[in-house]
Amino acid sequence: MGKILAIALNTFKEAVRNKVLYFLLIFALLIMGFSSVISDLSIAAPEKMVIDLGLGAIDFFGFLISVFVGIYLIYNEMERKTIYTIVSKPIDRQQFILGKYFGLLITVYVNIAIMSIFFFTVLYFREATQPDVVTKAIFKELGPGKFESVGNYYVYHVQAFFIAAGKGIATLFGYWEPITHHLLRVVFMSAMSLAIITAFAILYSTFSTPTLSAVFTFLTFIIGNLCEDILRYADKLAQKAGGVAQLVGPDKMKYWFAMVATHITPNLALLDKFSDAVHGPWDAKTPTIHSVPIDWVVVVYGITYVAGVLSLACLIFNRRNFK
Repeated sequence: MGKILAIALNTFKEAVRNKVLYFLLIFALLIMGFSSVISDLSIAAPEKMVIDLGLGAIDFFGFLISVFVGIYLIYNEMERKTIYTIVSKPIDRQQFILGKYFGLLITVYVNIAIMSIFFFTVLYFREATQPDVVTKAIFKELGPGKFESVGNYYVYHVQAFFIAAGKGIATLFGYWEPITHHLLRVVFMSAMSLAIITAFAILYSTFSTPTLSAVFTFLTFIIGNLCEDILRYADKLAQKAGGVAQLVGPDKMKYWFAMVATHITPNLALLDKFSDAVHGPWDAKTPTIHSVPIDWVVVVYGITYVAGVLSLACLIFNRRNFK
């Protein structure tokens, strides 16, 4: 366990030096920051748009980080010939793969935490700077139509930002207000989804080039999120032909390709709770808040998938000849 931890921490330090990581993180934060401005231009519910963009940015850029950092982890070791030194030491190849995986996962999760704090800060700051809230904070009503200034507009906004940032950090540890209720659960399920994708990125990097690894990981991500739609498409093909046995030609190939692809790829749609956070059923205890329950069966499903994919990655890596 100590060797795995040492490799994981070294991998994290190596990943932190990757400039692509900072580019993706900054871009994600900019999108979340501008989401508040973009939402004001929309005729739809602005709060829902901010939440949609924020959660989408966390998931998508977390995915990009796991791909563009993960696909080079093992490849770089082989390019720099350091893999020969590592495998000659008393370190099992399984420990090497697991260390690389957990190091990459730590990198992804640290960035998810940073993006989540910024996202929650944007939500709290937006709520604290609504026109009616600001008016009540810096003006005191003396009578009908008479107000006295009791605060400074700019000072109030600076204070509101720091308070929002403090709440954003606290939300990561369980604090919530109505506007952020259950959103941490959405982030948790998204993190579980990224743990699966990260495992696939490590798997592909054990036997292919970075370019192919990226392509395979992107396809896994797309198929995983469209699993249910692809299955429905396959069912329609079978129904149209009058049954699976009646399928011929291209339709038969499409059907079996869809079935194989969806059965070897994880159903990531099960972990997608974005729509529940914005459009889902109302919470029984708090009727003004959308309910986002955590399905622990799905969590176990995700952990099982990660274990299976990493086992396959270890098996493939064990069979590679580095002499």
